[in-house]
Amino acid sequence: MPNTLVFVDFPSPDPEATQRFYERVFGWTIEPRPLGDFHRIVPGEGLHLGIYGERTQTPNPTPDAGAKRGGGLMPRTYILVENAPDSYLPAVEENGGTVLWREAYWKEFDGWHASFLDPWGNQIIMWWKGRPTPEQ
Repeated sequence: MPNTLVFVDFPSPDPEATQRFYERVFGWTIEPRPLGDFHRIVPGEGLHLGIYGERTQTPNPTPDAGAKRGGGLMPRTYILVENAPDSYLPAVEENGGTVLWREAYWKEFDGWHASFLDPWGNQIIMWWKGRPTPEQ
């Protein structure tokens, strides 16, 4: 299939700490490739993720010419979770993340969601369809 989205990378000044954060919150197995520079996340079926060091910006062959993060709007990453989104938020907070909103229903997409920023400012939205539509 042409033009298929296959990978999203999270920038981090400390890929090892970012790895520990996501392992603790979602239980993912993360592969350093190499340690401290680029870490690959294969969270089951679906889109693969990565963590890249802001200093080297792997796989950028010329990191000095790489894009630096600005203060403007940034993409959000959605994670399809197995349990109610609120159940992950204690681990988010215990590991330095910031809750942006707790579980809410989105009528147009018939699902539940909650959101947080990881300690490096990447926004994650957890998505779940494990509960019936609320009574109107």
